[in-house]
Amino acid sequence: MVKVGVLLDREPDALGEWLADAAAFDAAGADALWVDCAPRWDVLALTAALSVVTFRARLVVALPDTEPEARTLDTIGRLSRGRFAPMGDERWEPVPVPESRDAWRATCADAAERDVPGLVVPADPRLLDILRNPEDPGERHDLQLAQG
Repeated sequence: MVKVGVLLDREPDALGEWLADAAAFDAAGADALWVDCAPRWDVLALTAALSVVTFRARLVVALPDTEPEARTLDTIGRLSRGRFAPMGDERWEPVPVPESRDAWRATCADAAERDVPGLVVPADPRLLDILRNPEDPGERHDLQLAQG
């Protein structure tokens, strides 16, 4: 089974909504949430916040160029109950947002055939719907991310 990672928005407009979207993907079954924020945001502070609003997804983070303090990393590790991981620890393949459930199934099957352990997909309402309702034959448009 191929793991699914969700690449969260690099430039969140409203941080509360960004956190709510992350929690929704976590609840929908995403295996990992990928955090690579624009320089204006403190990626470690955002990761600490993600740690307390999510429960199962691994938190894969692009660490800042400067060496973070060990106690900061330890604190985030404890808040996340061991789910915190710097980017580069695992091999994941970036893919675009799927156009349909059939396209998503084909992408996952192709990745499994090539022994790709995980796919990273940009956060999108279609992806959230597919993760929440993988067997639903129709395209649902009633679910929206907080981002719009």
